[in-house]
Amino acid sequence: SKTRELTAIDRVHDGLLKHLPVQGPATIVHGDYRLDNCMINSEGDIIAVLDWELCTLGDPLADLGLLMVYWSGPTDEPSGTTFGTTTAEGFLNRGQLAERYAQISGRDISHLDYYVAFAYWKLACIIEGVYARYISGAMGEQSDTTAFEPFKLQVEASAQKAELLLSRLQ
Repeated sequence: SKTRELTAIDRVHDGLLKHLPVQGPATIVHGDYRLDNCMINSEGDIIAVLDWELCTLGDPLADLGLLMVYWSGPTDEPSGTTFGTTTAEGFLNRGQLAERYAQISGRDISHLDYYVAFAYWKLACIIEGVYARYISGAMGEQSDTTAFEPFKLQVEASAQKAELLLSRLQ
């Protein structure tokens, strides 16, 4: 679904292969784990996780990485892909959320930057595919394709964020 040359996506792909952490035991991975795919009761407990069409077996830190992309706590810098809900008072910041995950799961999160970079790369690839479908007319005839410019910008921004995270691993 490539519409243009995206060398940053290619560089991130290569960087992800170069820095692939040792994999732990495989678990069920949701594939699109974020707050808006969860049902939460009045006490704040997650009572259901929805939208399992992207699930697979793999490293559960992939789900945490994607959650970090979509999560901005009250004092975090916005990621550009977050929803306003988690910025409200009472929500954890990204670092606190990651630490809570490590504490409860017992998993080592020392390679979390890798998984967040992977999530940004994956998101960039998905958005580029959506953009390609729009401009090809697969989503209906569009007379003004400039309306889809934000897709292009989000692809580029996601690839840049992934590159920045990977640069920390070198």
